Amino acid sequence: MASRMPTLLIRYGELGLKSESVRRRFEQMLIQDMKRKHVLAQVPCVITSTRGRLYLDSDDWRRSCEILSKTFGVVSFSPVTKVSSDLEGLKKATVEFSDPLMFADARFAVRTRRTGNHSYTSQTLAEELGSALLSSFTNKHLKVSLDAPDVEVFVEVRDKHAYLYSYVLPGPGGMPKNTQGRILSVTDVTRSIASSWLMMKRGCNVIAAVKDNCDIDALKTWDPDLKSIEYERDLFGLAQRHDCQGITMPWMLDDLEDRKPPKGDLPVFYPLIGMNHDEVGALLSKITR
Repeated sequence: MASRMPTLLIRYGELGLKSESVRRRFEQMLIQDMKRKHVLAQVPCVITSTRGRLYLDSDDWRRSCEILSKTFGVVSFSPVTKVSSDLEGLKKATVEFSDPLMFADARFAVRTRRTGNHSYTSQTLAEELGSALLSSFTNKHLKVSLDAPDVEVFVEVRDKHAYLYSYVLPGPGGMPKNTQGRILSVTDVTRSIASSWLMMKRGCNVIAAVKDNCDIDALKTWDPDLKSIEYERDLFGLAQRHDCQGITMPWMLDDLEDRKPPKGDLPVFYPLIGMNHDEVGALLSKITR
Protein backbone atom coordinates (compact mmCIF):
# COMPACT_ATOMS: atom_id res chain seq x y z
CA MET A 1 0.00 0.00 0.00
CA ALA A 2 2.60 2.55 1.09
CA SER A 3 4.90 4.15 -1.44
CA ARG A 4 8.53 5.10 -0.87
CA MET A 5 7.76 8.81 -1.05
CA PRO A 6 4.42 10.09 0.26
CA THR A 7 2.26 12.30 -1.89
CA LEU A 8 1.61 15.77 -0.45
CA LEU A 9 -2.06 16.75 -0.43
CA ILE A 10 -2.29 20.55 -0.65
CA ARG A 11 -5.25 22.63 0.46
CA TYR A 12 -5.95 26.16 -0.67
CA GLY A 13 -8.63 28.44 0.71
CA GLU A 14 -9.50 31.89 -0.51
CA LEU A 15 -8.92 31.30 -4.22
CA GLY A 16 -11.43 28.44 -4.09
CA LEU A 17 -14.16 31.02 -3.47
CA LYS A 18 -13.61 32.70 -6.83
CA SER A 19 -15.62 32.07 -9.99
CA GLU A 20 -14.74 28.93 -11.93
CA SER A 21 -12.61 30.70 -14.55
CA VAL A 22 -10.80 32.85 -11.98
CA ARG A 23 -10.25 29.86 -9.69
CA ARG A 24 -8.65 27.87 -12.51
CA ARG A 25 -6.39 30.77 -13.43
CA PHE A 26 -5.32 31.41 -9.84
CA GLU A 27 -4.81 27.68 -9.28
CA GLN A 28 -2.47 27.57 -12.27
CA MET A 29 -0.52 30.50 -10.85
CA LEU A 30 -0.15 28.63 -7.57
CA ILE A 31 1.06 25.54 -9.43
CA GLN A 32 3.54 27.63 -11.44
CA ASP A 33 4.94 29.16 -8.26
CA MET A 34 5.38 25.75 -6.63
CA LYS A 35 7.06 24.33 -9.73
CA ARG A 36 9.36 27.35 -10.01
CA LYS A 37 10.51 26.95 -6.40
CA HIS A 38 11.14 23.24 -6.90
CA VAL A 39 13.22 23.98 -10.00
CA LEU A 40 15.32 26.47 -8.04
CA ALA A 41 15.72 23.92 -5.24
CA GLN A 42 16.69 21.26 -7.84
CA VAL A 43 13.90 18.97 -6.64
CA PRO A 44 11.96 17.39 -9.53
CA CYS A 45 8.22 17.29 -8.87
CA VAL A 46 4.89 16.44 -10.48
CA ILE A 47 1.72 18.34 -9.51
CA THR A 48 -1.81 17.16 -10.29
CA SER A 49 -5.17 18.58 -9.26
CA THR A 50 -8.79 17.86 -8.50
CA ARG A 51 -11.30 20.52 -7.54
CA GLY A 52 -10.21 22.06 -4.26
CA ARG A 53 -7.04 19.99 -3.91
CA LEU A 54 -3.56 19.77 -5.39
CA TYR A 55 -1.27 16.74 -5.16
CA LEU A 56 2.51 16.97 -5.28
CA ASP A 57 4.98 14.12 -5.75
CA SER A 58 8.68 14.88 -5.59
CA ASP A 59 12.08 13.26 -5.17
CA ASP A 60 12.44 14.88 -1.73
CA TRP A 61 9.11 15.25 0.04
CA ARG A 62 10.69 16.83 3.14
CA ARG A 63 12.26 19.57 1.04
CA SER A 64 8.89 19.99 -0.66
CA CYS A 65 7.29 20.50 2.76
CA GLU A 66 9.75 23.34 3.42
CA ILE A 67 8.85 24.91 0.08
CA LEU A 68 5.09 24.63 0.64
CA SER A 69 5.36 26.17 4.11
CA LYS A 70 6.58 29.36 2.40
CA THR A 71 4.32 29.38 -0.65
CA PHE A 72 1.50 31.92 -0.58
CA GLY A 73 -1.90 30.46 -1.42
CA VAL A 74 -1.19 27.19 0.41
CA VAL A 75 -3.42 26.98 3.50
CA SER A 76 -2.19 23.59 4.70
CA PHE A 77 -0.79 20.29 3.45
CA SER A 78 -0.28 16.71 4.58
CA PRO A 79 1.89 13.75 3.57
CA VAL A 80 -0.71 11.18 2.50
CA THR A 81 -1.02 7.56 1.47
CA LYS A 82 -3.25 7.06 -1.56
CA VAL A 83 -5.53 3.99 -1.65
CA SER A 84 -8.80 2.86 -3.25
CA SER A 85 -12.08 4.22 -1.88
CA ASP A 86 -13.64 0.73 -1.92
CA LEU A 87 -14.89 0.20 1.62
CA GLU A 88 -13.36 -3.22 2.34
CA GLY A 89 -10.02 -2.25 0.85
CA LEU A 90 -10.13 1.08 2.66
CA LYS A 91 -10.67 -0.62 6.01
CA LYS A 92 -7.67 -2.86 5.46
CA ALA A 93 -5.53 0.07 4.30
CA THR A 94 -6.54 2.17 7.32
CA VAL A 95 -5.55 -0.59 9.72
CA GLU A 96 -2.17 -0.95 8.00
CA PHE A 97 -1.64 2.83 7.97
CA SER A 98 -2.58 3.16 11.66
CA ASP A 99 -0.44 0.30 12.93
CA PRO A 100 2.69 2.39 13.68
CA LEU A 101 0.60 5.19 15.20
CA MET A 102 -1.25 3.19 17.84
CA PHE A 103 0.12 2.46 21.30
CA ALA A 104 -1.24 0.78 24.41
CA ASP A 105 -4.33 2.45 25.88
CA ALA A 106 -4.32 5.16 23.21
CA ARG A 107 -7.43 7.26 22.68
CA PHE A 108 -8.07 7.72 18.97
CA ALA A 109 -10.41 9.39 16.52
CA VAL A 110 -11.09 8.78 12.84
CA ARG A 111 -11.84 11.99 10.96
CA THR A 112 -13.48 11.46 7.58
CA ARG A 113 -14.52 13.68 4.74
CA ARG A 114 -15.96 12.60 1.42
CA THR A 115 -16.51 13.99 -2.08
CA GLY A 116 -18.29 12.02 -4.81
CA ASN A 117 -20.79 9.15 -4.96
CA HIS A 118 -20.16 6.21 -2.63
CA SER A 119 -22.08 3.43 -0.93
CA TYR A 120 -21.38 5.02 2.47
CA THR A 121 -21.76 8.38 4.16
CA SER A 122 -18.93 10.15 5.96
CA GLN A 123 -20.41 9.20 9.33
CA THR A 124 -20.87 5.57 8.34
CA LEU A 125 -17.32 5.47 7.03
CA ALA A 126 -15.93 6.83 10.31
CA GLU A 127 -17.88 4.20 12.26
CA GLU A 128 -16.73 1.36 9.98
CA LEU A 129 -13.08 2.41 10.12
CA GLY A 130 -13.20 2.96 13.89
CA SER A 131 -14.64 -0.52 14.39
CA ALA A 132 -11.95 -2.00 12.14
CA LEU A 133 -9.22 -0.38 14.24
CA LEU A 134 -10.74 -1.53 17.53
CA SER A 135 -11.04 -5.13 16.34
CA SER A 136 -7.55 -5.16 14.79
CA PHE A 137 -5.71 -3.82 17.85
CA THR A 138 -7.49 -5.57 20.74
CA ASN A 139 -4.12 -6.19 22.42
CA LYS A 140 -3.53 -2.42 22.68
CA HIS A 141 -6.86 -1.70 24.45
CA LEU A 142 -7.69 1.33 22.33
CA LYS A 143 -10.51 3.73 23.18
CA VAL A 144 -12.46 6.08 20.93
CA SER A 145 -12.23 9.74 21.94
CA LEU A 146 -13.54 12.31 19.49
CA ASP A 147 -12.91 15.27 21.82
CA ALA A 148 -9.41 14.58 23.18
CA PRO A 149 -7.69 11.85 21.13
CA ASP A 150 -4.04 10.89 21.45
CA VAL A 151 -4.04 9.77 17.82
CA GLU A 152 -6.05 11.12 14.90
CA VAL A 153 -6.43 9.23 11.64
CA PHE A 154 -7.69 11.39 8.79
CA VAL A 155 -9.37 9.81 5.77
CA GLU A 156 -10.29 12.01 2.83
CA VAL A 157 -12.30 10.20 0.14
CA ARG A 158 -12.44 11.82 -3.28
CA ASP A 159 -14.29 9.77 -5.91
CA LYS A 160 -12.34 6.54 -6.60
CA HIS A 161 -9.44 7.31 -4.27
CA ALA A 162 -8.92 7.84 -0.56
CA TYR A 163 -6.07 9.65 1.16
CA LEU A 164 -4.86 8.66 4.62
CA TYR A 165 -2.86 10.98 6.84
CA SER A 166 -2.16 11.64 10.50
CA TYR A 167 -1.27 15.33 10.68
CA VAL A 168 -1.77 18.68 8.98
CA LEU A 169 1.05 21.17 8.36
CA PRO A 170 0.28 24.90 8.00
CA GLY A 171 1.01 27.04 4.98
CA PRO A 172 0.97 30.85 4.98
CA GLY A 173 -2.43 31.11 3.28
CA GLY A 174 -3.25 34.24 1.33
CA MET A 175 -3.32 34.48 -2.45
CA PRO A 176 -0.84 32.95 -4.93
CA LYS A 177 1.99 35.04 -6.29
CA ASN A 178 1.13 37.31 -9.25
CA THR A 179 -2.64 37.09 -8.80
CA GLN A 180 -2.66 40.80 -7.97
CA GLY A 181 -0.71 43.78 -9.32
CA ARG A 182 2.92 44.86 -9.06
CA ILE A 183 3.74 46.94 -5.98
CA LEU A 184 6.76 49.09 -5.14
CA SER A 185 7.62 48.49 -1.48
CA VAL A 186 9.82 50.96 0.36
CA THR A 187 12.33 48.94 2.40
CA ASP A 188 14.29 51.28 4.62
CA VAL A 189 13.81 49.80 8.11
CA THR A 190 13.49 46.29 9.55
CA ARG A 191 9.70 46.39 9.72
CA SER A 192 9.71 46.94 5.93
CA ILE A 193 10.11 43.17 5.77
CA ALA A 194 6.72 42.79 7.46
CA SER A 195 4.91 45.35 5.28
CA SER A 196 6.37 43.83 2.10
CA TRP A 197 5.45 40.31 3.25
CA LEU A 198 1.84 41.29 3.90
CA MET A 199 1.51 42.63 0.36
CA MET A 200 3.12 39.47 -1.01
CA LYS A 201 0.57 37.45 0.95
CA ARG A 202 -2.22 39.30 -0.86
CA GLY A 203 -0.83 38.03 -4.18
CA CYS A 204 1.12 41.16 -5.14
CA ASN A 205 4.36 40.99 -7.08
CA VAL A 206 6.60 43.13 -4.87
CA ILE A 207 9.57 45.17 -6.05
CA ALA A 208 11.72 46.27 -3.12
CA ALA A 209 12.98 49.86 -3.22
CA VAL A 210 15.98 49.41 -0.92
CA LYS A 211 17.27 52.32 1.13
CA ASP A 212 20.30 52.40 3.46
CA ASN A 213 21.29 48.83 2.53
CA CYS A 214 18.24 47.37 4.26
CA ASP A 215 18.58 43.57 4.38
CA ILE A 216 15.81 41.86 2.39
CA ASP A 217 17.24 38.32 2.39
CA ALA A 218 14.37 37.09 4.58
CA LEU A 219 11.88 38.02 1.86
CA LYS A 220 13.83 36.04 -0.74
CA THR A 221 13.09 32.82 1.13
CA TRP A 222 9.42 33.52 0.33
CA ASP A 223 10.00 34.81 -3.21
CA PRO A 224 13.34 33.69 -4.68
CA ASP A 225 12.68 35.91 -7.71
CA LEU A 226 12.17 39.06 -5.62
CA LYS A 227 13.46 42.08 -7.52
CA SER A 228 15.23 44.90 -5.68
CA ILE A 229 16.07 48.36 -6.94
CA GLU A 230 17.72 51.41 -5.43
CA TYR A 231 15.45 53.78 -3.50
CA GLU A 232 14.76 57.17 -5.04
CA ARG A 233 13.11 60.19 -3.48
CA ASP A 234 10.57 60.38 -6.32
CA LEU A 235 8.66 57.24 -5.37
CA PHE A 236 5.83 57.77 -7.83
CA GLY A 237 8.19 58.25 -10.75
CA LEU A 238 10.15 55.18 -9.67
CA ALA A 239 6.98 53.13 -9.39
CA GLN A 240 5.74 54.18 -12.82
CA ARG A 241 9.06 53.35 -14.48
CA HIS A 242 8.74 49.80 -13.15
CA ASP A 243 5.05 49.45 -14.10
CA CYS A 244 3.87 49.32 -10.49
CA GLN A 245 0.21 49.86 -9.64
CA GLY A 246 0.85 51.11 -6.11
CA ILE A 247 3.36 51.87 -3.36
CA THR A 248 3.71 50.25 0.06
CA MET A 249 5.10 52.12 3.06
CA PRO A 250 6.25 50.44 6.31
CA TRP A 251 4.63 53.14 8.43
CA MET A 252 2.62 52.52 11.56
CA LEU A 253 0.00 54.77 13.10
CA ASP A 254 2.49 56.98 14.93
CA ASP A 255 4.42 57.48 11.67
CA LEU A 256 1.30 58.74 9.94
CA GLU A 257 0.67 61.14 12.80
CA ASP A 258 4.24 62.51 12.74
CA ARG A 259 5.09 62.46 9.03
CA LYS A 260 3.58 63.79 5.85
CA PRO A 261 2.17 60.94 3.72
CA PRO A 262 3.45 60.77 0.14
CA LYS A 263 0.95 61.98 -2.42
CA GLY A 264 0.79 61.19 -6.11
CA ASP A 265 -1.23 59.51 -8.81
CA LEU A 266 -0.86 55.96 -7.43
CA PRO A 267 -2.46 54.42 -4.34
CA VAL A 268 -0.27 54.16 -1.24
CA PHE A 269 -0.73 51.20 1.12
CA TYR A 270 0.12 50.99 4.83
CA PRO A 271 -0.20 47.29 5.77
CA LEU A 272 1.09 47.82 9.32
CA ILE A 273 -1.29 50.66 10.18
CA GLY A 274 -3.54 48.55 12.42
CA MET A 275 -0.72 46.72 14.25
CA ASN A 276 1.21 47.58 17.40
CA HIS A 277 4.95 47.07 17.82
CA ASP A 278 4.56 43.71 19.56
CA GLU A 279 2.40 42.39 16.73
CA VAL A 280 4.88 43.58 14.11
CA GLY A 281 7.70 41.95 16.08
CA ALA A 282 5.81 38.65 16.23
CA LEU A 283 5.16 38.81 12.50
CA LEU A 284 8.83 39.49 11.79
CA SER A 285 9.77 36.45 13.87
CA LYS A 286 7.39 34.32 11.81
CA ILE A 287 8.77 35.64 8.53
CA THR A 288 12.45 35.24 9.40
CA ARG A 289 12.43 31.91 11.23
